[in-house]
Amino acid sequence: IIGQDAVYGCSELRCVTIPSTVTDLGWCAFANCGNLSDAIFLDSKSLLNQEFFDCGFWRAEQELVNQEALGGMLFDEDGDFAFQGCPSLTAVKLSISWAVTVRMTRLPQECKLSVEERIHNLNRLELEDGDVLACFPVVLMNQGDEAEDDSDDDEDDNKFEVRDTNHETARSLHQVLQLIAFHELKESSIMIELAMWKSRIDESTSVAREDCRVAIPDPAKSLIMEYCGFAGFLKPAIEGA
Repeated sequence: IIGQDAVYGCSELRCVTIPSTVTDLGWCAFANCGNLSDAIFLDSKSLLNQEFFDCGFWRAEQELVNQEALGGMLFDEDGDFAFQGCPSLTAVKLSISWAVTVRMTRLPQECKLSVEERIHNLNRLELEDGDVLACFPVVLMNQGDEAEDDSDDDEDDNKFEVRDTNHETARSLHQVLQLIAFHELKESSIMIELAMWKSRIDESTSVAREDCRVAIPDPAKSLIMEYCGFAGFLKPAIEGA
């Protein structure tokens, strides 16, 4: 636990990385750190909606963020933000190494580079020291006209929320997962075994191996992709479709 007012008003603080061992941020733990621009959480698995990753495909109504878990980490019971009064902090960043980075390391170099290029070209995803970060905007909540007329209100009374506005982070992450799944499928040893299937049957013949590849039946394509866990992200090319 990072305690109450842990680094309150520290103008020298520009970036903070919250390790996976931290489960709670105290009241205004990083409040009024005027130059703080980056807040990175290394353990994001509990802060994200696991159904987004488990189901394999994305729907517009499906949230990427577990709002209850993230809210419990960033806000106290009164809704006060742990980073209250940090105007330079425009987004909270969650490491998604367990969902993306680990899978990228298993890809051939040229495939890995294509995924990295895609990440650089997408909004709300960042690649930092080999780790992929999902960015979620810090949004000032609308307090209504009454709050505007209250002369006693100041910046410390502002209420914030952190969420995936317009599902933009989810859309970007889904594109990256699609691309990784494509490369994984292309490199899959199962596909190689199927491609060599006829050559093993015809070992007694003198047919050259490159001429022994056979078309994979459409039902088999779907079954292979389901077996490999790619069915939600990719659709097999169905002959005649």
